[in-house]
Amino acid sequence: MEKALLISSITALLSTTLFADNVGCGLGSEIIKDRDSVLMEVLAVTTNGTSGNQTFGITSGTSGCSKPAKLVSNDQATQFVEENMDALAMDISNGKGESLDTLATLLKVNNKEAFTAKLQQNFASIYTGTDVTSAQVMDNIITVAS
Repeated sequence: MEKALLISSITALLSTTLFADNVGCGLGSEIIKDRDSVLMEVLAVTTNGTSGNQTFGITSGTSGCSKPAKLVSNDQATQFVEENMDALAMDISNGKGESLDTLATLLKVNNKEAFTAKLQQNFASIYTGTDVTSAQVMDNIITVAS
């Protein structure tokens, strides 16, 4: 038992040093700049994990994080897609409809005709299967519309 624990500990330490800079972004990476040792790397990761700020940093582009290119920071549009998956699927496949118009408005789309046409042409890329989630649909819509 002691041998297994020792081997596990050594493996964990080696993997941490071999894959340096596992901290990513967040409070830990901001306050602990010198992460040359395993201890400091672990402390920075732990700080990120316990402070729970990495998600905020990613969505806001702060704390040394970069904001994802496909991020939609429109809670209303995200909620709308979640609550109207079936109606939206029908409207996108038809290239018109109330739910599609509403989504375009929530996303502040300037050219609704081009937006709806693009979504209709790429329906299979948006609704990729029967088990697709609303978050995936939203990401796919942003990808197609970009």
